Amino acid sequence: MNERNILYDEMCRVLTDYEGNGSEGGASAADLYDVLVKIQNRWDDSLTDIISDKKSRGVLTDWLTGTGSLEFQAKGYHNTLIRVRKNADFDYLYIQRQYKEKSIIRDDNFDYAGVYCKRDGVVYDGHSGIGDLFDEADSHAERDAAVLLKQLETYVRKAVEAAIGNNRDNLQITELSSERELSSMERFQQYTAAEQARKAYLNKGEDEEDDFEFTYRCNYHPERWTEDSFLTYILDPEGYVSAEAKAYIDSHQEAILSDFLESDWVAAAYKAIIENPANPVHRVKRIMRAVSASSAKTVTVTIRKDGIEFTFKAEASQFRSDCTHSYNDWHIAGADRKEFKRIFKQSSDYKPENILRIEYARSALYEEDAAVSEVIDNEM
Repeated sequence: MNERNILYDEMCRVLTDYEGNGSEGGASAADLYDVLVKIQNRWDDSLTDIISDKKSRGVLTDWLTGTGSLEFQAKGYHNTLIRVRKNADFDYLYIQRQYKEKSIIRDDNFDYAGVYCKRDGVVYDGHSGIGDLFDEADSHAERDAAVLLKQLETYVRKAVEAAIGNNRDNLQITELSSERELSSMERFQQYTAAEQARKAYLNKGEDEEDDFEFTYRCNYHPERWTEDSFLTYILDPEGYVSAEAKAYIDSHQEAILSDFLESDWVAAAYKAIIENPANPVHRVKRIMRAVSASSAKTVTVTIRKDGIEFTFKAEASQFRSDCTHSYNDWHIAGADRKEFKRIFKQSSDYKPENILRIEYARSALYEEDAAVSEVIDNEM
């Protein structure tokens, strides 16, 4: 809290106490006098700052159409803003802030404050030192350099995706040739395709068709702004986006084709899941749907493992997401976890196919045929 706020809080407290002066603990005239003296001593530095801050709001637009420097008070500082010509289209803005002095001083730095585009009369990348100078309705934060870089990324990705149209026939190549992409494709087929198919299957909504759908998504990431690229984008964002999208497509033909080819492997793995009802992932999905439909924080779980049936309390959260292979005992209630380890010889997990029932509030959320579970258990 700055000194001005402290003084304001003290004044409010004294005035409140003074109103109840007849009661115990009420402020005296001397207390009120002391606060008035403090206000008098701080008049120039505090109250005039408030007035100057309000007056500075919105003056930037008027100053940019003129010449010379701009001096203003803000947050207890005296600020001097100057503009330096970059070229016919742009001026750079620089600011010097002084706490004690009332003007610029020799042998002190000016800090970068923004870019003024003379074509549209707008300040870009305006730094915090001039934030109070913009009109209240001016969304200047949206013209920050970092925000514009993210905007560029979004626009180029959309342009590339529109050009490809989710159709590999729009590429100039039909097969991979680089060793790098071929090696990457082989690793994807071996280690990743099945995992992505499993994830896609588990995320598929109950009312959606049970097939794998691929939509190409561009992975363009722009380079950090250089001085020239930033100014070029400001002057012609549409042209810059178009040029970046074309350059990306031309230089990423094999990478884009790889995305389509990888989707073929995922689609094949997805089909294998659908065609194999004995795949444990089907149980995982049924468990996830059943528990997600309830508000339970703790559930009662009954499993059959190693021919032994065991019931325990467990956190419901782990059953709302993919167990990938098995559920661990971390989520089992303390006393039950100790008994679990005793029975199953320190084994720390159980699999979806071991689960017979999951109950909440005396109702079954999930239940499998016990006979089927026992057969699967005996085959493991």
